[in-house]
Amino acid sequence: MPDHLVLYNTLTRKAEAFRPRDPRRITFYTCGPTVYDDAHIGNFRSFLAADVLRRFLESPLCRLVDDDGGPALQAGSRTVLHVMNITDVGHMTDDDAADGAGEDKMAAATRRLSEAKKSGKLPPGAGDIDPTDQHAIARFYEARFLEDARRLGLRVAIDAQRDPTLMPRAT
Repeated sequence: MPDHLVLYNTLTRKAEAFRPRDPRRITFYTCGPTVYDDAHIGNFRSFLAADVLRRFLESPLCRLVDDDGGPALQAGSRTVLHVMNITDVGHMTDDDAADGAGEDKMAAATRRLSEAKKSGKLPPGAGDIDPTDQHAIARFYEARFLEDARRLGLRVAIDAQRDPTLMPRAT
């Protein structure tokens, strides 16, 4: 059994010793939620796995090897940066992002919430959102995701800075 971290490399299709580019600063990216509906346990499985990996990389139990195969820095002398995106408006139009009928997931959420508002059955906390505003829907489900993640004890790493000029509001 190896005395250092071994991960499966999807490029080489082999288990390999993890060698960070910079042993003092480990960075990694994972996909985050698509915020058109509440996240479910299947979604949280991947977020939990990323959280466990980050915590392990930060822990004294994590032993890494350097490029020469020797021991690298131990925890405490390295930082770990985990970035996770949030897929929101305008990024769910590909075929694989559509629902079974080929409808964009955010368009389906708009329709679903509009119908729920008419029937008085909006999700808790959604009373103030405009069900036709996809940005408002995305922010609503993003907040619910972050609250659920907090309740599960996950340390979610999201860069929430948004540039409104990158994705104009739909009119």
